[in-house]
Amino acid sequence: MEREPLFQGLIGVMAIIVMVPVLFIWLENKTKWKVFDILPAIIWIFLTPIFLSNLNVIPRTTPIYDTFRSFAVPLFIVLMLLDINIRQVLRVAWRGAMVLVLGSVGIVVGAVAAFYLFRSGLPEETWRGFGALAGSWIGGTGNLAAVADSLGTSGEMVGMVVLVDNFVYVLYFPIILTSKRWAAAFNRFTRVSKKDIDHIAEATAQVERKTHEVHFRDVLTLLGFGFSALLLANWLATLLPAVPPVLTERTWAILLVTTLGVGLSATPLKNVPGTEPLSMTLVYIYMTMMGAQADLRNLGGAQWFLIAGGLCILVHFAFIITGARLFRLDVSMAATASVAAVGGAASAPVAAGYHREELVPVSIMLALIGYALGNYLGVATAYLCHLLS
Repeated sequence: MEREPLFQGLIGVMAIIVMVPVLFIWLENKTKWKVFDILPAIIWIFLTPIFLSNLNVIPRTTPIYDTFRSFAVPLFIVLMLLDINIRQVLRVAWRGAMVLVLGSVGIVVGAVAAFYLFRSGLPEETWRGFGALAGSWIGGTGNLAAVADSLGTSGEMVGMVVLVDNFVYVLYFPIILTSKRWAAAFNRFTRVSKKDIDHIAEATAQVERKTHEVHFRDVLTLLGFGFSALLLANWLATLLPAVPPVLTERTWAILLVTTLGVGLSATPLKNVPGTEPLSMTLVYIYMTMMGAQADLRNLGGAQWFLIAGGLCILVHFAFIITGARLFRLDVSMAATASVAAVGGAASAPVAAGYHREELVPVSIMLALIGYALGNYLGVATAYLCHLLS
């Protein structure tokens, strides 16, 4: 007879779930251990609750997880998207934005092609995982969580997505940094002029920055409008036709709340500070819960998923290089557009700063565009993979 989990009540479960990301984020920032360069905090945040639930410290299934997911996932989508300033992106770096979009399409094409080639060695229902992986690489961890939730992706599958996402990224990021050495040859290939490069540097100096000072009224405002957007999206989702197993009512709700988030970013609400800390708090707690729901016995087929993920990134690279040629981007801007998609808002400024310091504001704006695209294209990837399964 299987023994009961040590912690089952709301307070006990939430204490463990919240303290796991607190611990590893603190360790990553405080210790600067080299292990976090290879295995970042998000991997430990996901893996630790897997062991805790499999060792019966916390439950693998509980209404606590379902209740939190029902509001946290759509809420952090709205909060993340409020920082988008599409008008400013198009004014400052429209070419970079176009290459970002093309690179995002490359991720979809690469994911679908990889799924088709390796589907015989992949576990069942892997099309759901490929949708979540595409969402993550086009947007970020929040998109991974949102697409996985909308598609009903299992905890075990999310575990494979997290591992593939991060291990492929470990190989990908050094290449992005090293590409700086290829600047002369790359810029000749893309036919970019020094005038174009200087123009971006001048334009980025005019980028507006949101204040980081957050007051309680800001948090109340964000939560109020966030939950109102959830209410409207959930109601509208009931009016739209379901096309299972991909386009369910839950999927429609996630896509609708994404659209509402983009729409709200065009209002004065975009100037309210506090969106990033609130959204990322919800994302990391949710990812911990997803880990707790995973069963170690069902983590098979990861090696094929890893190979497929590598192929997906190669196709993305091809699309980025093609886009850089079409839109005449220098290697720094092309690298920034690529890492803004695959690495997200956390990594984009690092790569941009390594290439050219003035690209840091642009990299953040491009990463936010990736957030907006991630949910739509992640669901589209899952739909296309499902057609081929």
